[in-house]
Amino acid sequence: MVGDEADGAHGAGGDATGRRAAPDPDAVSDPDAPPGTAPDGAAAWERIDWIACAVIVAAAFVLVGLHARAYPTLSPIDELQHIDYVFEAGRFEVPRINDRVGDEAMREAACRSVDSPNYVGPPCGLDAYLPDEFQERGVNTAATQFPPYYTATGLISRAVAATGVVDSQVTAARMVGALWAGAAWSVIWYVLAVLGIPRPNRAIVVALLMATPLTLFHAATVNADAILLLTGAVVTLATVQFERRRLNGWLVLLVYGATFFVEATNVLVVAACGTYLLARVTFGSGAWTLRRALPVLVLPAILVLRLRIARPLHRALFPPSPREVTAPMFTERRVDGVDWDRVLQQIDATFTPVARAYNPPFLRSQITYALIGLTNWLLIATMFVTAVGLVAHRRTVWAARVTMVALLAAGPFYTFSFAYFSGSDFPAPGRFGLPLIALIAVAASAALDTRPARLVAGTLAAISMAYTVWLLLTP
Repeated sequence: MVGDEADGAHGAGGDATGRRAAPDPDAVSDPDAPPGTAPDGAAAWERIDWIACAVIVAAAFVLVGLHARAYPTLSPIDELQHIDYVFEAGRFEVPRINDRVGDEAMREAACRSVDSPNYVGPPCGLDAYLPDEFQERGVNTAATQFPPYYTATGLISRAVAATGVVDSQVTAARMVGALWAGAAWSVIWYVLAVLGIPRPNRAIVVALLMATPLTLFHAATVNADAILLLTGAVVTLATVQFERRRLNGWLVLLVYGATFFVEATNVLVVAACGTYLLARVTFGSGAWTLRRALPVLVLPAILVLRLRIARPLHRALFPPSPREVTAPMFTERRVDGVDWDRVLQQIDATFTPVARAYNPPFLRSQITYALIGLTNWLLIATMFVTAVGLVAHRRTVWAARVTMVALLAAGPFYTFSFAYFSGSDFPAPGRFGLPLIALIAVAASAALDTRPARLVAGTLAAISMAYTVWLLLTP
C-alpha cells in the first residue's frame, strides 16, 4: 500500500531544497478522491468553509466564556503557577526555576480558592500572603517551561484587562484560551479539507471533540496545555502540506522544532507525524532524493532536541534562582529508577485522551461520564476502521495507524522519561494526548462516509454539545 500511495498528493511547489520539483513518476493521485475534489484529493475551499470557521471561533468563545463564568476557582492542575508565569511574561519577565509565585497570583488564588478537596488556603483580602500557604509551597513549578505561550497569553490578557471588559487578568487569560481553541479547530477544519474529508464529517467530528471536557477544560483554564491543540494542528497541517509538495521540507523541520519550544509535549505529535512521513514519503518507490530522506531526520533530531538540547538551553537562557526550595510534588514522587510494571500500566493512559480528562465539579454527572465513554468508544471504533483500510480516503489510513500507535506509546513513554531522566514517578495524564487531537480527528472523520455512521456520530455530537452547554448555563 505504501509504495502505491507514497507521494500521492503533488502539485505546485518545490522540493526540500526549495527548487521546483519535477513530476515524480511514482506519485499518483488519490484514486478514491470524492467527486468534485482536486486531483490530489483535496476538497474545494469555498465561502461556506470561511463561514464554518467563523462559527467554530464563535462557538469556542461561547464555550470558554461560559466555562469561565461557571468555574471561577483555580484548576488543581497548577493553574496558580501558570497564572504567575502569565503575569510575569506579560511584563516581559520570565520566572526562574526555584522562584516562588508573586503577590498578584497569590491574591487571585486566595480570593478564588483552588478546586482541590485537600486545599485550605488563606482568606481573601489580606494585605500580604506567604507562598508557603499555597499549593506546592508557592514554588512556580511551571518555570521549567519556555515562555512563548505565557508571553503571548500575558500580553493579550493584560491588554484585554486594561480595557475593563473583564474583571481580572485571570479571566482575560482564560478567554485567550478561546482564541487558541478557535484557531486550532479552524486549522483542523482546513486539514480535513486538504485531505478531502466531506464537510458533514468535519462538522460532526469537530463538534464532538469541542464538547468533550478534555478539550474544553484545558482551553478554558490558564495552562500551557491550552496551546497544545493548536500546535498539534499546525504540525499536522505542515506534515500534510509537505506530503502534497505544498511546503518546503526545511520549513517543516522548522515548524516541528518551533512547536517543541512552545510546549515540550509536542514531541508526541512531531514523532507521530515524522513516522507518518517515513511511511508515506521515504519508503515509497522511486529514486532516493533529499525530499525522501528528510523525514528520516525527524525522529533522531527530536530525540536529541528533547534529551540533549532543551534543558541546557533553558538553563542557559533562564538560569535557576539561587534559592533552594523544592515543591512537595517532586520530593513525594522521587524514585531511584524505572519501575517497568509502572511503565506498562500506562499503556492506556492516553488511549484515548478524552477518557482521562479532569472534570470540574459542575461537569461531574453520570450523563457526562456516559457521553465521555460513548465518545471514547466511537473514536476507537472509527480510528480502527480507518487504520485497517475500510475507508475511501486512502491517505488517512497511515495517519490512523500512526495515531493509534502514538496513543498507546505515549503513556509508557512519559512515565519512563520522568523516571529515567528526572527520577520522578508521574503517571501520564490524558491531557498529554492533546497534541494528537488533530490526527484523531483525521482518523475519525474518514470513517464516517456511510449514512448510519454519520447518524450515530452526529447524534452523539449533538447530544454532547447540547448537554455541555446546558451544564455550563446551569452550574
